[in-house]
Amino acid sequence: MSLRGDVAVVVRVVPSGCVVSYGDIAELLGTSPRVVGHAMATQDEPDLPWWRVVRADGGMADHLVDRAVPHWLEEGIGFVDGRVQIRRHRADLAALADAAESLLGPLQGAGDHQ
Repeated sequence: MSLRGDVAVVVRVVPSGCVVSYGDIAELLGTSPRVVGHAMATQDEPDLPWWRVVRADGGMADHLVDRAVPHWLEEGIGFVDGRVQIRRHRADLAALADAAESLLGPLQGAGDHQ
């Protein structure tokens, strides 16, 4: 599978009501947050829960915030001024790594979360 595909798999296993940062995904996959950001920006899967991926500060690109807010409200993800309260809503990274590895096999950064 491609890195873009691997990113999509990881995003799909982020539980509803939780978020992860680009850096969280990058660490898991052994790449950089910028590479994950590019992979997210070029996704063509219409049902990918993209609103669950935010910057390390809980923010996201300004042009996406208005589209993300209804999803955050529906999932009970707290936010203030367009930024998710990431410390409160970050997914359990060890569980995320386990879920991703069950679908993708061993991942370069997954051992760091155990």
